Amino acid sequence: RLAQPGAMPPRGERRERERPGDLADEPRESKRGAMFKQRAQERQKWLKMGANGFPGEDKKDGGRDGGPPAKVQKAADGGPIRLGSSIKPFEAAEETIAKIPWVSSGLRVRVVDEDGAYKSSHLKKGYITKINAEKLTADVVVDGGDKLQDVSQDLLETVVSKGCTRVEVVRGTSKGVVADLIERDAKRNIAVVLVKTTQVKGEAEARLELALDDVCEFKQ
Repeated sequence: RLAQPGAMPPRGERRERERPGDLADEPRESKRGAMFKQRAQERQKWLKMGANGFPGEDKKDGGRDGGPPAKVQKAADGGPIRLGSSIKPFEAAEETIAKIPWVSSGLRVRVVDEDGAYKSSHLKKGYITKINAEKLTADVVVDGGDKLQDVSQDLLETVVSKGCTRVEVVRGTSKGVVADLIERDAKRNIAVVLVKTTQVKGEAEARLELALDDVCEFKQ
């Protein structure tokens, strides 16, 4: 039989109308006149602030904060950073990064200071004779006899020469251990060392495979 004009369709045939756009998931009862317009404006502001979902909705971590999540990085236009953007992510300030000291007396190092106070010794190698643990600086006698004072460890690099037989571990759990160098592979950045039981718990001798950058030639 034909349905009368204006009559409601049978219950089984009722379908909720799809609502296109950003408000597709918005509760249906709020889509009414001025309330709908207000919610739409709040939604657009919310998205521009880099937040997800809807203003005031419950968060998985608890609470209705009524504002965007903390530390949301924004693009130049104030909106969120999009996929493929050239904008760099958050970077920690250099002064907030704890520097790990590795310099110690007897290490053979390379000076790397192309434009600074030690540029005349740039890329020269030498031995550390004294360190200042608080300032993380070292006095270095470079090959040729020149003496450099208060060189920051940031301007020094570890060295493991081809003929080296003794190294000190400068990073990692075995930091400070002096060991015999068994193998040196610069291409794979690997150093194989042999340490004594007096320095490492375990067997009479322990064979360790470390990153080449984590060991430094040690003056016997």
